Amino acid sequence: MIKRLTVLILLFSGWLVTYGQTGRSSGLTIYGGKDMVGYDIVPPSAGVPPFDAGKTYFDSRFSLGFGYRWRLKPIDSRWFFDLAITAGYHRYKYGLSYLSPDEHITYAGNAGVCNLLSVSLSGSAGYYLYKGLNLSVGVESAYYFYDKNFVNVPVFVRLGYDFGCMEIAIQYKRGMTRKFDLFPFANNRLSGWELMVYIPLSKRNTN
Repeated sequence: MIKRLTVLILLFSGWLVTYGQTGRSSGLTIYGGKDMVGYDIVPPSAGVPPFDAGKTYFDSRFSLGFGYRWRLKPIDSRWFFDLAITAGYHRYKYGLSYLSPDEHITYAGNAGVCNLLSVSLSGSAGYYLYKGLNLSVGVESAYYFYDKNFVNVPVFVRLGYDFGCMEIAIQYKRGMTRKFDLFPFANNRLSGWELMVYIPLSKRNTN
């Protein structure tokens, strides 16, 4: 699935490069947000008390990133197409709590943080709804590394407003893979909200 989506993104980007009669812009993107982690808890080893699910947690603290975006817009059309390369930093916190044998007392266990770096390639199609207000949908192929190594392929929806000198957007991502494991948290799904700013550095026939 990951290979197929990556190939589709590459084919899509190649089509955008060769697409004629378009307006063009490119520039920097900056984003910040917070992920949401969906996970399963692996039962502890034999002889170890069970986890207190209500007090055991794995949460995102924040995510930050920057990148570069290319935008193509067919002349006299409300449609546009984006291709972006992004690098990010993501920080998570976790804590374990155990129940006593009679399940009336909770014992605190290990706690800590997990740091991830990421690089990603994304492609999307968008439509101007009214003046600068626009809506985009797309897919991203992201490689995470540092504390853990895995690939995530989220789909996303982005609502933004193009002011000309910059575009401000809010974006929701939904992870489609569960390759991120950090014992006892398994099958972790990364989704989340991001606030994104796009600053065009060059434009040509974009009206």
